[in-house]
Amino acid sequence: MTTWLDPNRECYCHVCVPNPADDGCLDWRDGTAGLIDRHGWSVVGIDAADEVPARAFTVGLWHSLGSPEIAMFGLHLRDMQTWLNRLGNQIRDGRPLIAGQRRDGVLDGFPLELRPVHDSWYPRLFLDAVNFYQRPPLPIVQAVWPDRTGLFPWDDGSGDNCRANQPYSWLAAENHASSIWLELDDITPWPFANTGARTTVFTLHRVTAGGQLRGVVRDHDGSWQFLDGDAIEPEDITTAHLHHVLARWPHIRKVADLRPGEQAWLDANDTWQRSRIEAERPVDGSLGRSAMPK
Repeated sequence: MTTWLDPNRECYCHVCVPNPADDGCLDWRDGTAGLIDRHGWSVVGIDAADEVPARAFTVGLWHSLGSPEIAMFGLHLRDMQTWLNRLGNQIRDGRPLIAGQRRDGVLDGFPLELRPVHDSWYPRLFLDAVNFYQRPPLPIVQAVWPDRTGLFPWDDGSGDNCRANQPYSWLAAENHASSIWLELDDITPWPFANTGARTTVFTLHRVTAGGQLRGVVRDHDGSWQFLDGDAIEPEDITTAHLHHVLARWPHIRKVADLRPGEQAWLDANDTWQRSRIEAERPVDGSLGRSAMPK
């Protein structure tokens, strides 16, 4: 098996190739670079916020050890920082990362699988590392964790959080299935204060296929409907995760504060007009008449 270790690497980081602009930059000189000088690497952590799971990644392993940087996603931030430091210590102590390897001795009782990150994800997820290294090469690997039963996200039957909280970053971003990780720029800041990003909402097949979205209904039970204003038959109805709807139709931000029992529809001037739903109706999944514009 091939090790991911290159003692003859070329490194263009701010330490190896100082930039004159660094003279006034305490972050590189006394922050990131200082940590790397003292410990060999630093761990950047981005805590969960705006309905996006936490993520963490190393900066400095390539500079100090010739090892790819390592990223983890979707678990508690402090735990991921601990585990990434544990991996860094293993590499420093003579256990380099190996392509395709399942690595034990990091998580308690579970292996990690190491997969190379496609560079199309770098500007989306790893700007601190990109800025520190200034220019390629910059190899990064993702440490992928399994669910509580030991199934990895690509295994049939793996847990929802295991799959949704981790990107398949070894795939090119353009080949990745719809994901909260692809939509970061579109869904942050998250506008639906009392509704999670992965909430299942009602919509229509013709809307998800690229049709117009002209109506938003917050039913009396708090559920959401995203409609086009045309007549609805039962076979027209489908569901989607709310973050996909927001990423596709960002104009719904303006009515994300609808309360249960309210609706909003775009008028002829594409201005949202709000109103109350007159009476509560049985929740039967049918998107009945009270969801239609008056």
